[in-house]
Amino acid sequence: MGEIFAVQIPYFYIVHVLVVAIRVGAMLLFSPIWGSPAIPRQVRVLLVFATAAGLAPVIPFSEAALEHPELIIPGEFFVGLLLGMGIRIAFAVLHFAGQLVGFSMAFSAVQAIDPQTQNRSSLMSGYFTLIGYAVFLAADMHHEFLVAMQVSYESFPIGGVPQVADWFDLLMTTAGNIFIVGWKIGFPLFVVILLTDMTVGFLARMQPQFNAMILALPLKILVGLVVMGASLVVFPAIMREVAAYVVFK
Repeated sequence: MGEIFAVQIPYFYIVHVLVVAIRVGAMLLFSPIWGSPAIPRQVRVLLVFATAAGLAPVIPFSEAALEHPELIIPGEFFVGLLLGMGIRIAFAVLHFAGQLVGFSMAFSAVQAIDPQTQNRSSLMSGYFTLIGYAVFLAADMHHEFLVAMQVSYESFPIGGVPQVADWFDLLMTTAGNIFIVGWKIGFPLFVVILLTDMTVGFLARMQPQFNAMILALPLKILVGLVVMGASLVVFPAIMREVAAYVVFK
């Protein structure tokens, strides 16, 4: 007689992974980079379940997930949305800095399609955001978000009632810091452009035949591009400061 093979299905582990995937999916699919429409839907779903399967062994199992799944799912989804909102606030700093830089360089009227939101955005905002994404991934800063995701289960365990009042206040405070950090990023270029305008103004004042209107615009663009190119060396440090404003870190 042939031997009988028994296949044991890790039912509780599968349920645990599915519960973890709710929070992970809400965070990744509603955050920049990972939730981009440019990534195929199948790849995003695979990324969610792969991340959930990797995090599940280090997250305590909750029996409440089996007893009352109708109560667990909304809470996990809400916490995941808060995590994704924190990531969006961090990258909104780069978008705001790009708006300031574009206005200084007379690029405020130049718009392009944002690949993340599929909406119109200023050219400099898209540039700063895409450079930020590249530096963020190249410097392995996304690993910190994976650690933060695991730490979030200590503050908001599975099966518990999310008490997000204090965290929501911190989220709003962090959202206000967008303007502070955005000004820090765009301020050097803003000062250089201002000095360029003042120089052109003084030359036009001393030499009336000097056509300031024709020279000022291309000169500001040239100076702005040179300064932005030189500032790329400090962009990793800028991204570390941006990532420090993620509220759940």
